[in-house]
Amino acid sequence: MVRKESPPCVWIVDDDEEDVLLIRAAFETAAPHVLLRTLFDGEDLLPQLEATPAQPGLILLDLNMRRMGGMEALRWIRASEGYNHLPVVMMTTSSSPADRSRSATLGANDYHTKPESFHDLIQLVARLTHQWLA
Repeated sequence: MVRKESPPCVWIVDDDEEDVLLIRAAFETAAPHVLLRTLFDGEDLLPQLEATPAQPGLILLDLNMRRMGGMEALRWIRASEGYNHLPVVMMTTSSSPADRSRSATLGANDYHTKPESFHDLIQLVARLTHQWLA
Protein backbone atom coordinates (compact mmCIF):
# COMPACT_ATOMS: atom_id res chain seq x y z
CA MET A 1 0.00 0.00 0.00
CA VAL A 2 1.28 3.48 -0.88
CA ARG A 3 1.21 5.81 2.08
CA LYS A 4 0.14 9.41 1.79
CA GLU A 5 2.16 12.25 3.21
CA SER A 6 1.00 13.59 6.53
CA PRO A 7 -0.05 16.38 6.65
CA PRO A 8 -1.81 16.06 3.33
CA CYS A 9 0.03 17.23 0.25
CA VAL A 10 -1.30 18.69 -3.00
CA TRP A 11 0.84 18.82 -6.10
CA ILE A 12 0.07 21.77 -8.37
CA VAL A 13 1.15 21.08 -11.94
CA ASP A 14 0.89 24.31 -13.91
CA ASP A 15 3.37 26.35 -15.94
CA ASP A 16 1.62 29.70 -15.42
CA GLU A 17 3.49 31.35 -12.53
CA GLU A 18 0.67 33.80 -11.81
CA ASP A 19 -1.92 31.01 -11.59
CA VAL A 20 0.39 29.02 -9.31
CA LEU A 21 0.81 32.02 -6.99
CA LEU A 22 -2.96 32.51 -6.82
CA ILE A 23 -3.62 28.81 -6.16
CA ARG A 24 -0.96 28.75 -3.44
CA ALA A 25 -2.44 31.88 -1.84
CA ALA A 26 -5.91 30.31 -1.93
CA PHE A 27 -4.58 27.22 -0.13
CA GLU A 28 -2.84 29.41 2.45
CA THR A 29 -6.21 31.04 3.14
CA ALA A 30 -8.57 28.05 2.91
CA ALA A 31 -6.35 25.15 3.98
CA PRO A 32 -3.09 26.32 5.56
CA HIS A 33 -2.39 22.82 6.94
CA VAL A 34 -1.98 21.40 3.42
CA LEU A 35 1.56 21.08 2.08
CA LEU A 36 1.97 22.26 -1.49
CA ARG A 37 4.43 21.18 -4.14
CA THR A 38 4.66 22.97 -7.49
CA LEU A 39 5.72 21.33 -10.73
CA PHE A 40 5.71 23.06 -14.07
CA ASP A 41 4.48 20.38 -16.49
CA GLY A 42 3.99 16.66 -17.03
CA GLU A 43 7.68 16.22 -17.75
CA ASP A 44 8.36 17.44 -14.21
CA LEU A 45 5.51 15.44 -12.69
CA LEU A 46 6.32 11.97 -13.92
CA PRO A 47 9.91 11.68 -12.62
CA GLN A 48 8.88 13.26 -9.32
CA LEU A 49 6.17 10.65 -8.79
CA GLU A 50 8.74 7.93 -9.39
CA ALA A 51 11.28 9.54 -7.04
CA THR A 52 8.94 10.34 -4.13
CA PRO A 53 8.04 7.54 -1.70
CA ALA A 54 5.13 9.51 -0.16
CA GLN A 55 2.55 10.17 -2.85
CA PRO A 56 0.38 13.29 -3.02
CA GLY A 57 -3.15 13.22 -1.69
CA LEU A 58 -4.29 15.22 -4.74
CA ILE A 59 -2.82 16.37 -8.04
CA LEU A 60 -4.16 19.59 -9.59
CA LEU A 61 -3.29 19.36 -13.27
CA ASP A 62 -3.50 22.13 -15.85
CA LEU A 63 -4.34 21.20 -19.43
CA ASN A 64 -2.23 23.61 -21.44
CA MET A 65 1.46 23.48 -20.62
CA ARG A 66 4.42 23.99 -22.90
CA ARG A 67 6.27 20.68 -22.77
CA MET A 68 3.84 17.97 -21.65
CA GLY A 69 0.22 18.99 -21.29
CA GLY A 70 -2.29 17.76 -18.79
CA MET A 71 -4.03 15.25 -21.05
CA GLU A 72 -0.77 13.44 -21.82
CA ALA A 73 0.27 13.47 -18.16
CA LEU A 74 -3.16 12.19 -17.10
CA ARG A 75 -2.95 9.39 -19.68
CA TRP A 76 0.46 8.38 -18.26
CA ILE A 77 -0.76 8.46 -14.63
CA ARG A 78 -3.78 6.31 -15.38
CA ALA A 79 -1.67 3.81 -17.35
CA SER A 80 0.87 3.47 -14.52
CA GLU A 81 0.03 0.78 -12.00
CA GLY A 82 1.77 2.54 -9.14
CA TYR A 83 -0.02 5.87 -9.66
CA ASN A 84 -3.36 5.14 -11.31
CA HIS A 85 -5.15 5.37 -7.94
CA LEU A 86 -4.05 8.98 -7.29
CA PRO A 87 -6.83 11.58 -7.38
CA VAL A 88 -6.29 13.95 -10.31
CA VAL A 89 -8.38 17.09 -10.71
CA MET A 90 -8.03 19.06 -13.91
CA MET A 91 -7.86 22.77 -13.11
CA THR A 92 -7.64 24.83 -16.26
CA THR A 93 -8.77 27.97 -18.02
CA SER A 94 -10.59 25.85 -20.60
CA SER A 95 -14.37 25.69 -20.25
CA SER A 96 -14.64 23.54 -23.38
CA PRO A 97 -17.11 20.65 -23.06
CA ALA A 98 -14.77 18.61 -25.30
CA ASP A 99 -11.87 19.11 -22.87
CA ARG A 100 -14.11 18.21 -19.93
CA SER A 101 -15.33 15.07 -21.70
CA ARG A 102 -11.86 13.99 -22.80
CA SER A 103 -10.53 14.48 -19.27
CA ALA A 104 -13.28 12.28 -17.87
CA THR A 105 -12.62 9.64 -20.54
CA LEU A 106 -8.92 9.61 -19.62
CA GLY A 107 -9.78 9.14 -15.95
CA ALA A 108 -9.71 12.56 -14.30
CA ASN A 109 -11.54 12.51 -10.99
CA ASP A 110 -12.93 16.00 -11.55
CA TYR A 111 -12.64 19.03 -13.80
CA HIS A 112 -12.80 22.71 -12.83
CA THR A 113 -12.39 25.87 -14.83
CA LYS A 114 -10.13 28.23 -12.92
CA PRO A 115 -12.33 30.80 -11.20
CA GLU A 116 -12.06 34.42 -12.25
CA SER A 117 -12.15 35.84 -8.71
CA PHE A 118 -9.83 35.06 -5.85
CA HIS A 119 -12.82 34.62 -3.54
CA ASP A 120 -14.21 31.89 -5.83
CA LEU A 121 -10.77 30.24 -6.00
CA ILE A 122 -10.64 30.11 -2.19
CA GLN A 123 -14.07 28.45 -2.16
CA LEU A 124 -12.96 25.92 -4.79
CA VAL A 125 -9.80 25.09 -2.84
CA ALA A 126 -11.87 24.62 0.33
CA ARG A 127 -14.22 22.21 -1.51
CA LEU A 128 -11.33 20.27 -3.06
CA THR A 129 -9.58 19.99 0.30
CA HIS A 130 -12.74 18.74 1.96
CA GLN A 131 -13.52 16.30 -0.85
CA TRP A 132 -10.09 14.79 -1.46
CA LEU A 133 -8.04 15.31 1.69
CA ALA A 134 -10.55 14.98 4.54
